[in-house]
Amino acid sequence: MSKTGPKSAAEMAVVKVEFNQKADPPAELTESQAQIWRDIVSSEPADYFCTAALKAILFDYCQHRDSALTVSAIISTFKPDWMKSEEGARRYHALLRMRDLETRAALSCATKLRLTNQSRYTPQAAGTALRNRKTSKKPWEV
Repeated sequence: MSKTGPKSAAEMAVVKVEFNQKADPPAELTESQAQIWRDIVSSEPADYFCTAALKAILFDYCQHRDSALTVSAIISTFKPDWMKSEEGARRYHALLRMRDLETRAALSCATKLRLTNQSRYTPQAAGTALRNRKTSKKPWEV
C-alpha cells in the first residue's frame, strides 16, 4: 500500500535498479535491422542477451537477415521475361546466390544464439514434445 504525502529524504535517496531490462538495438543498425533486433529480443527472456558476445552475434544476425530480405524483395520483382536473355539469367542466378549466402549466414547466427528449435531440443526432447503436442482435427476431418 502506498503512502500519501511528500516523500521523505530516505525514500528519495533510494536508487532504483532496473532488472531484466531488454537489450536495446545498437545505434549502428538501420531501422529495419533494429526492428529485427527488437522482434528477436522481445521473444526471449529479458536476460537472454546479457553478454557482449551474444549481442555481437545478434547484431550480425540482424544485418544478415535484413540483407536476405532485401535481396528477396529484389528477386520478387524480377520478371520471368528477363531470364530469356543470358545476362538476365546470370543476374537472377547471382541474386539467388546472394540470398542463399545471407540466409546461411543468418541461420548460422541463429543457431549460435540458440534461437532455432533444433538448437534448443535434444532429439529425445523433440520426440517428447512432438508426442505431447495438442492434436487438433485435420482440415479434412472438420
